[in-house]
Amino acid sequence: MNTHVRIVVALLLGALVFAVTTVAVTAGFEPGIEFSLLIGFPVGVSAGLTALFAGYVLLWYRDLAAAGTVSERAVRLRLAALATVADLFVVTAAGVTIYTLADGSTGIGLLVAGLPVTLPLAAVVGYLTAGRRRRGQGWFRT
Repeated sequence: MNTHVRIVVALLLGALVFAVTTVAVTAGFEPGIEFSLLIGFPVGVSAGLTALFAGYVLLWYRDLAAAGTVSERAVRLRLAALATVADLFVVTAAGVTIYTLADGSTGIGLLVAGLPVTLPLAAVVGYLTAGRRRRGQGWFRT
């Protein structure tokens, strides 16, 4: 797949995820919070950027794997993309659960401020973890 096609597909995926997430979160918080867009927009931006990053990296990795030229960098970036997607789901679920069951302001704080902080951290941890070799283990395993 051409690089420009990957970029366009990743941008479309990111825009779609941004729109759907923003509308869903805003609608979900609307009965309890008057300005629920102030929660939905940051969560949507985080989800859209995560989809953009993961979509591009996973399409790039797929092309490299099809050509048989998977590099160490590609494996690291693939794990970083998967870690950010997992982090998005875990932190969002935790924020909604805390908002629903315990304290509303802590849950909202986790969604609005915690999510943008944990996503890059998850990407860095995923990238660095992929490079660790153990004794008796040869090349990266995917």
